[in-house]
Amino acid sequence: MKERYTSYVWLVVGSALLVFLGWRWNVPVAAWLAPVFLMRFFRTQTRWPATLVAIPLMAAGLFVNITGSWDFGLPAEIGISLLRAAPFLVPLYLERFLARRLKPTLGTLVYPAAYVALDYLMAFSPLGTVFSASATQFAAGPFIQLASLAGVWGIDFVMAWLAPVANLVWERSLSLKAAGRPAALFGVCLGVILLLGGLRLSFEPASDTVRVAGVTVAQPRDYWGEIIDRSTPADQAHAFAGEMASLNDALFAQSARAAQAGARIVFWAEAEGVVFPEEEAAFVARGRAFAAEHEVYFAPAFIILRYGQATADNKVLMITPAGDVAYSYTKTKSWYPTDSDGILHFVDTPYGRLSSAICFDMDFPAFIHQAAKENVDIMLVPAFDWEPIKPYHTQVGLFRAVENGFSMVRQVNQGTSMAVDYQGRLLAYQDYFTTADPLMAVDVPTQGARTLYGALGDWFAYLSIAGVLALIVAGVRRRPKVAV
Repeated sequence: MKERYTSYVWLVVGSALLVFLGWRWNVPVAAWLAPVFLMRFFRTQTRWPATLVAIPLMAAGLFVNITGSWDFGLPAEIGISLLRAAPFLVPLYLERFLARRLKPTLGTLVYPAAYVALDYLMAFSPLGTVFSASATQFAAGPFIQLASLAGVWGIDFVMAWLAPVANLVWERSLSLKAAGRPAALFGVCLGVILLLGGLRLSFEPASDTVRVAGVTVAQPRDYWGEIIDRSTPADQAHAFAGEMASLNDALFAQSARAAQAGARIVFWAEAEGVVFPEEEAAFVARGRAFAAEHEVYFAPAFIILRYGQATADNKVLMITPAGDVAYSYTKTKSWYPTDSDGILHFVDTPYGRLSSAICFDMDFPAFIHQAAKENVDIMLVPAFDWEPIKPYHTQVGLFRAVENGFSMVRQVNQGTSMAVDYQGRLLAYQDYFTTADPLMAVDVPTQGARTLYGALGDWFAYLSIAGVLALIVAGVRRRPKVAV
């Protein structure tokens, strides 16, 4: 009885740790520890209705984590907090029901397999993987190499596996020996992952490098809020024609600086250029002339206003040194309506195969996986963020580099620009809010690497889904050892 009431302390501790689970504040260890304490609470309640108090408390912790950091109203923030809690809550209930019906080793697999299954399904929602526990671990270099084999789902599994193992040890008077095989299995697996990950990092990319420059210019106003969201009335938009022309001139001037400094690939942050529909052809012609004059691969990112519509074409071009448009890509994963064909395009160059995606696109592993199928070597990512979510949102997308074996440069307006190689090794870092001259130049490997995840995709997520279904069947057929 005393332990049951004491467990409410663990519920409060676990819910409080969710405040630091990525997004606005990211404390990587919180993602490991929160499920440990939450599970302790769930396991010690003799009747399941007593666990319902966990739902508002967990949602409250996640609400504090996101509130004010995104352009959403209060009802949407509450809804997202509840949705974000689901990948924790459903596995906790499953674990509570099944763990004591199974042998200890199998029992410890229920929660991690269920968490992976729920997190994988969440990745197909409009939120992608922005709130995945795995995304909190980018600074753990050896550990995140697991993504090259199993995607972020492997990282999810190992992190979630700690909770049932720790609770087993907890219930057996903190004796690792008494916890037996499950604790040993977890320890060996984690040790092997860290050892092999460290070994992979010890072999640096041996290819040549190319200098890539990302260009950001401070915009004089919020064109989305002041023009696009108001259905882009033509007269209002043209009132800003002079400043828009100056903005585009500044972007081309910065791009010329980058080329003169030795950059062979130059691209802009998301939605940097702003173009009237009737001026698109002239803008593209200017870009083609620039690429030919400076002999660079030039990827301007810009928006084309749509008069009378609360949206815009959010695009990036790839122009070759010959002045040819190799591809035009429109943002696919967007909160605004989009005409994207959903295909990542690429171009073969003396510096490897180049491709582009835009900002939020990178938060969707299944979508970006097509880059691995095309053996992309360098991914250029124009992006636009908000100060409260830097550098975390950039890090979410950087996992795609490790998964798919390409180097990646993410140039961000109002956020953190970063470049990594295909091992996730940090090559460049720039904070828009503390950098006087936000022109980032970085030397990037010209050859990527083939990975198991790149070849097989989300195989580990499918395995986890099959595993949790098998565990449910096995658990239902057995009676629990003790009443839960």
